[in-house]
Amino acid sequence: MLYWSSSVNMPLDLFSYIREASLSFTIARYLACLVLSSSAVELILNRDSRTKRLIDLRRIGGWAVLNNQNLDTVSRHGLPVNNLLSAGETLNDAAPVTFVARRNKIAHGEILPLIRDLSDYDSFAEAESLDQLTKSQRFVVEWFNSAPDVQTGRIQNHRWPDED
Repeated sequence: MLYWSSSVNMPLDLFSYIREASLSFTIARYLACLVLSSSAVELILNRDSRTKRLIDLRRIGGWAVLNNQNLDTVSRHGLPVNNLLSAGETLNDAAPVTFVARRNKIAHGEILPLIRDLSDYDSFAEAESLDQLTKSQRFVVEWFNSAPDVQTGRIQNHRWPDED
């Protein structure tokens, strides 16, 4: 379990995603863990004040989705994207990095490459979920410890600055 200091600077939606992802992993609900881990990162891409108005982010219906190009863009604006990469991966590859590929499989209903049995008995799904969760948690922790919205107190009472 992760703890936040000061906790009121952690947005409630983000806290909920990362908390529920961890709990889902703990009770072997690996599909939920994969979804929520990815959603936590995607939420930051869309809510962080450094990225909200970037015109070079590819958006669908106004929402910046996880893809290599968007991750490369937000990394240039200070988000800790390196935490999402596996050894040897770069955002310049044509194929999505593993974190994005998993997110895409789940988002598009293609779970068989990730879950090959009842998920709570599937050691492969467990390993994939743990990797996604670990990367997501590292990303969120480093973001929290360095984000101007957090460090300058723009996030207050568990609310992003534009929710006031």
